[in-house]
Amino acid sequence: MDTSWPPLNPDHPAQYRICAQGVFSPTWLDMLSGEWAITEPSPVEAGTTILVGCVVDQAALLGVLNGLYGLGLCLLLVECLKADRSS
Repeated sequence: MDTSWPPLNPDHPAQYRICAQGVFSPTWLDMLSGEWAITEPSPVEAGTTILVGCVVDQAALLGVLNGLYGLGLCLLLVECLKADRSS
């Protein structure tokens, strides 16, 4: 399996997809750092929350992940979709 990962810099913005087990209320989006949206899970992914959003750097991403942990949501996937390519 050939996987091509985007080049990452921990100090630059990037877009992520986060899948978590459980239901994340849309009213909780304000507590997350960055700009996030909840996407509809497929029938196979029922009972999960899928968040797609951008953060300014990986420190902000860790804040988002800690927030989800604090809500008791188990992480299933954290995927970088698009990275800022500036050096």
